[in-house]
This record gives sequence, structure tokens and C-alpha cells, in this order.
Amino acid sequence: MSDTNTGWDASALPRQIVRLMDTPKTLAQLSAELQVTDARVLWYLGKLTESGRVVEADGRWSRTGRGSQYAVASGPAVEDVTVIPGRTVYDFRQAYADAAAGMFGPDFVQGAGENGSRLSAAQAAEFRDRLVSLIAEYFAPGMGDRSGTKYGFHWVFTPTDLHPLQDD
Repeated sequence: MSDTNTGWDASALPRQIVRLMDTPKTLAQLSAELQVTDARVLWYLGKLTESGRVVEADGRWSRTGRGSQYAVASGPAVEDVTVIPGRTVYDFRQAYADAAAGMFGPDFVQGAGENGSRLSAAQAAEFRDRLVSLIAEYFAPGMGDRSGTKYGFHWVFTPTDLHPLQDD
């Protein structure tokens, strides 16, 4: 959902920030309550200030009347948000249930995980390129073994937060 005055796209985190402002809050209070870096919250506070939804006085942030309306409004339309397909979630839940039930027999490989790290833009690009190359090596048409078990691989690689302001 785009703000017509600024062109800024709304998402869940800015609404959460404004909702927390039932009383004036400091940047540290907001970032601690939201469990995200102060740099990320401050970036959104700048956007929220530009759009007239919050104001800052003496290091404390408060929502305006316009911010109060924004806080209770519904989130962005589905077409405005990148959504991980529900089928992906279903496929992996079903695969783990099938494996536990013995569907694949004793000889199969399965793994899952979630990882996060602070990377430079160059490191992130290198990781993405190496991952894409590895995926192409195993999952490109004609690269697998037709007599083997069919495996699926879904992934997302995206920034999840900014560097904290107080850290070097």
C-alpha cells in the first residue's frame, strides 16, 4: 500500500512501531520491544515522520492523529507484498511427515535450517552467485539421476535487518 504523499510503501514493521506509541517512546525502547536494531527502527521513524504519522520531541517519539489512523488500518494488500507460496510450506511439512512415516525408506537425505549473518554487499552477492551455481549443478534439467528420489529445494536470501547504530 503506497502513501500517495510520499510514495512510501507500508509494511508490518512501521505499523508495529506506531502501535507501540500509546505513550511517547525512545528509540531504544522501540527497538527493544520490537527486537530489531535501532538503525532499522530509526530508518522507519524517518519515513513515518516524513509522512506525518509520528513526531519526535526530546528524544521521544509519539504518533500523530494521522499515525493513530495508520496504526489501526489494515496491512498492505497481498499484491504489494512478496509472499512465500503456501505450497512451499505445505511441501516441506508433508515431506517431513512422510519421512517420519517411513515413506522414503531408510535411505534418504533431509535437512532444513535458518541462518543469519552480517555480510558486506560483495559477500552477499558472492554467496548468492555460488548458491545459484550449486543449485544449477544439481537441479537444472537433465542434471539429476532419474532413478533417484525426487528432492525439492526452496530458498530465500534477503536482508532481514540493518546494522545496530551503537555497534561499529
